[in-house]
Amino acid sequence: MVKLKSKQPRLVDVPPDRISVLLPESPFIREELQGLNHCLAAIDVEKLMKWWPGTPHVPHRDPEKVRSIQRSLDWKRVAQIAAYLLQQEVLDAPNEIDRCFRKIYEPHKYDPGRQWPPRISNVIQFERSEYPTFSNVLVHVNGAKLSPIEGSENRAGDLVLHSSKSLHVSVIDGQHRINGAYLAVHILRKSSKAAKWEIPCQIFLDLDKPGEPPRRQAQIFIDVNFYQKKVDRSLVADLFPTARGRDALDDKERAQDLGRKLMLETGPLVGMVQIPGIKYGVKDVVTLATLNAAIEPLISVLQNQGLVDIESQATFLATCLEAWLTASGRREELADADRLDANNVAYQGRVLVGFLTIVPACVWYLQKESTQLLSDNASEKLNSFLKGTMKRAGLLTGDQFIDKGEFKESGYLGSGGAARFRDLLWTSALSRSSVSHQDEEYFARLSTLHRQRVEQDLASGNS
Repeated sequence: MVKLKSKQPRLVDVPPDRISVLLPESPFIREELQGLNHCLAAIDVEKLMKWWPGTPHVPHRDPEKVRSIQRSLDWKRVAQIAAYLLQQEVLDAPNEIDRCFRKIYEPHKYDPGRQWPPRISNVIQFERSEYPTFSNVLVHVNGAKLSPIEGSENRAGDLVLHSSKSLHVSVIDGQHRINGAYLAVHILRKSSKAAKWEIPCQIFLDLDKPGEPPRRQAQIFIDVNFYQKKVDRSLVADLFPTARGRDALDDKERAQDLGRKLMLETGPLVGMVQIPGIKYGVKDVVTLATLNAAIEPLISVLQNQGLVDIESQATFLATCLEAWLTASGRREELADADRLDANNVAYQGRVLVGFLTIVPACVWYLQKESTQLLSDNASEKLNSFLKGTMKRAGLLTGDQFIDKGEFKESGYLGSGGAARFRDLLWTSALSRSSVSHQDEEYFARLSTLHRQRVEQDLASGNS
């Protein structure tokens, strides 16, 4: 008699994953939730991607059928995070993503919210950093056990995850960071095969029971991404030069340096530029982030005219701003630098940014007048040029720039107002007679022609 072998697979005990964790205390959690465990850990991104396949969020009117809070992935953002971590451009990005994630996401390409392969640009840029990293991600786990280490002074422990059907991992916040890190590690392995990265994680255990709607996870996501607003750009704009500790590498960084210099050291805006959140500057004057953004496109213009160092660039921009405020007839001497006339539009951010866009026209005019950019009489020449520009634009009442009420009635505040004001200045800057009676279409057409003329003349030296 032959004994047939059973075709059933033999059960083998699979050793659990054991992760070292810290068990932080928090006095801010409500008493009824104090029993819900959470811990801090650093988890290999390979494991995270293995445990959590990342599913898209599919809105449904029946909350009982909602099983995940993950948003659909924005693959451009994933690639940007990878480029940031690598501190280099991601080239051939769609194919890199396909190579790295095909096995994970392609089987689900027909699910709602899916698209495979992703459609993004071939080259993804990055933001420079001397220490590329990111904050911890928030992860939720069912089917794991937290085992504190007895007698541990630093509240250490082990998180035990058994390889079984009971294990369910979801990402409350940070799915783009996880996927970006996974992509970065796989790209890095082309040159360094042993590359790995452990992502800092805050892990919540059993906030919501398996199979139930992720109510608490959803609330945490809302708290982090909706209620906790990120800081105003201006609040960190002055920190970029400090954080770098070196000279600017590109126009964006030079603009940050120039903005801070105009805020603290040089020109009529010293002490006036706002940094919302820390009570610096004067209300209604331009914010630092807005000033930096307006300066950035001017740097190449200044460099092409021989102003290559930060001191000469700051001095010329300060001269232009001084001439603008003098020509407006609204220059105010502030004893305490804490208050401006409420009707004084000349200092408002929208007006200053509009003026800064015609700085190339100021350069063009000085060259046309055979005047050195940093000469003693450049300010007087610019004062005359800008006074004429304002007059032709219909922006003067007597010798003063129109007040805030008239500025608003003219359509330069509100939707599209900034663009209209910019077009008006460019049109009047190179015109020989009044243009105030013309319409928006005329301003849009003439401003484009005048910009092109200035760019061509400056490039050829024929101002």
